[in-house]
Amino acid sequence: MKQKIPTVKKPTRRSAAVVDFDNTLFFTDECTIMASKSIYGRRMPVEEIRSLPKPEKHRIYRLGFEKYHSKSRPNTFIIRKLKKSDAELILLTARTKEDSKTIMSLIASSGLEFDRLIFRPKKYLFGHDEEWKLGVLSKISKKYDDIEFYEDKIENIMHAKSGLPDQKIKYFRVSGASINRV
Repeated sequence: MKQKIPTVKKPTRRSAAVVDFDNTLFFTDECTIMASKSIYGRRMPVEEIRSLPKPEKHRIYRLGFEKYHSKSRPNTFIIRKLKKSDAELILLTARTKEDSKTIMSLIASSGLEFDRLIFRPKKYLFGHDEEWKLGVLSKISKKYDDIEFYEDKIENIMHAKSGLPDQKIKYFRVSGASINRV
């Protein structure tokens, strides 16, 4: 008679891919530039828009997404990568829930399915993106064994990395069709 050898199930590792929306998952600069023209009468460079006071910048971003969201283009490079991933997909965007329907529609058009969508609460609207994202990543890091964080803004990556140097988080800068580990 054969003796049955008990099998020990290894605990499954929980993995997450945390992805920014603007200029990471979708290219949205053209929406912003079109809105600046609508408000200021000229197409402002993105760097100039980013240097504006938060209320002005927010006004441009809101109008850009409300009126010109059709100018958004999917980053097919990262979308293909994420479709192959076994990790839970988490969208982490500095946009508020005001933009949720448009964002969900754009994501659906790309064929991606996210497990969680995290929008910035209005009470943090005029704070620093990197500080808010660090707080959220800190909470996420307690629930997952492995995390990949995809972001286009190097300042957001460096701030998160300095606040969460944990080895279970891998940081990636997305710039167009390139993804580089930071």
